Parts: sequence; C-alpha cells; structure tokens
Amino acid sequence: MFTVNEIQGFVYQAVQNLISSYSNSSLHLPVEYALSVGGKRLRPVLCLMTYNMFCDNLPPSVLKPALGLEIYHNFTLVHDDVMDHSDMRRNQPTIHKKWNVNTAILSGDALCMLAYKYMSQCNPDDLPAVLEVFNQAAEDVCEGQQLDMDYERQAVISQEEYLNMISRKTGALIACAMQTGAICAKADPATIQLLKNSGYSLGAAFQVQDDYLDVYGDQAVFGKSIGLDICNNKKTWLLTYALRTAQGNDLNELNTLVQTKDNSQKVPGIIAIYNKIGVKEAAEKQIADYLDRTLSAIEGVNVKPERKVLLMEYIQNLLYRNK
Repeated sequence: MFTVNEIQGFVYQAVQNLISSYSNSSLHLPVEYALSVGGKRLRPVLCLMTYNMFCDNLPPSVLKPALGLEIYHNFTLVHDDVMDHSDMRRNQPTIHKKWNVNTAILSGDALCMLAYKYMSQCNPDDLPAVLEVFNQAAEDVCEGQQLDMDYERQAVISQEEYLNMISRKTGALIACAMQTGAICAKADPATIQLLKNSGYSLGAAFQVQDDYLDVYGDQAVFGKSIGLDICNNKKTWLLTYALRTAQGNDLNELNTLVQTKDNSQKVPGIIAIYNKIGVKEAAEKQIADYLDRTLSAIEGVNVKPERKVLLMEYIQNLLYRNK
C-alpha cells in the first residue's frame, strides 16, 4: 500500500503533467491558474486511497479518473466564484477578478470537458459504471448549486432542505470519488454502496465544517473573508440551526439581521447571536456525528482492518482542519 504522502505526490505530479500538456490552448493560463493555486486535492486522494484498500498498485486506469474528479471540482469552483461574486479563493484572486467573467466561464467550460476526457480513461470494462456514477454526481452538483442560489432568496429553509442541498452540492462528488476507486478496484456492489454512503456522510461533515470555518476560521489560513456566507445570505448549517433554536428577542433580531443589507452590522450581529445560543458547539457536535457515520461505513468494508487504517486516519485529519 502507498502512504498518504505518496498518493498526494502522485496527484500533484498528475496535475503538473496535465498543465504541461495543455500549453497549446489559448485558455492555458486561466486553466493552469485554476489547477495550481492549491487545495487539498481531496477527491482524487480519496479515490486513490479507496482503490488502494483493495489493490497495491495505482495504474493509469485509476489515476486518470481520479484526476478527472479534481478537474471537475475545480470547474465548479471557477463558476461558483462567478455566481457568488467571490474575489478571493485560497488567498488568491479568483479567475474572474484576475481576468474577466467571460474568461472564467470559458475556462470553467474547458475544465468540465477535460474532466470527462480523463474520467473516460479508466479500464474499458469499468467505463459504463464509472461514467454512470460520475454523470449522476455532476448532475447533482449542478442541482445543489441551483438550490444554494435559490435559498439565498428565502428567509428560512428547513434542515431537510439544507441536507438535500449539501448532499448534492458537496456530498455527491465526494461519494463519487470513493465509488470510482471501488469500481476500478472491482469491488462488489454491496461494498461500493458502503463507500458511497461513507462519501455522502463525509461530504456532509465537510460542508458543515466549511460553514463553520466561514464564521470561526482564521481568515489568513482559511483563504476567504470571514462571514462571506453571511454577506451572501447563504443558508448554512449554522444559520438553519440558529433559526430553529433562537427564541424571543434573539430570534427577532436574527430575522432582522438576515434581511439587512448592511454587512457591517449583519456579520458581527449574526455571529454574536450564534455565540449566545451555542451554534459553535452544536456545529462541532454535528461534524463529529457525521465523522462517526463516515468511519462506520468504512469499517463495514470487507478487507483486512489494517488496509482501512490509512483512509480512516486521513479522513479524521481532514475534519480537524482550520482551512
């Protein structure tokens, strides 16, 4: 089996090779910029680590689809930043700020097409199953982003609506990464389902943590302005919890702040209510619960326990992050 550092190294080198091979395109610079500004490379690493639970090698037939997942994820970030009017991503200007909106849209489109090119380079026998789960995940991600934007115009959403949104926007591609690794490793359908469940739970944990870091993260480390979700009226886990939990004057004030357009009052005011009613602690508890579900599903996979350790440790470390 390979170590986490080795797998991350394979992903890094694959990204560099892709950038070099794309040099003949007029969109080379923004595509290179999108792929090279950092990030955890979570989805390809999860794909390869899942595969590595079953197989000791990492052939191109799994490396290429793993890279395809990373490319697709970056495509969604480029377009999300345009829709969210975000100026910064990973402490760097977003593509539409560094170039312009049209270039961001076109480079995002190019990344989407590249993702399919790399996803299709799996073992031919696995191609129908790999494309089936990828197509579903890609559709779900788009649906989740649309729900996210729709909910910006609503004062309140239910917990069920929030969970449906994040299962699509975040959970679907993470689940796809683990499914893809298992499919390429010729795992049986029951095992693939377990890993799909694990991926959805991990996606939920990851999104709640992302919501949490928007308020309680260190801006210098997180790479985005603190309170940006509040400014954009994002229906985060923190806000949906607060709207369900706050009472009396706190609830009235929260509803008033959600409607205000003065972010200089809105952000500190909403955070003050969060602190008062225990939103921070509730979010931490929710993240821990989703982590338990993630690890329980992996524990159910029928391989030797020692082959699960690296993946489980990697996931635990992911969810004790500050960026």
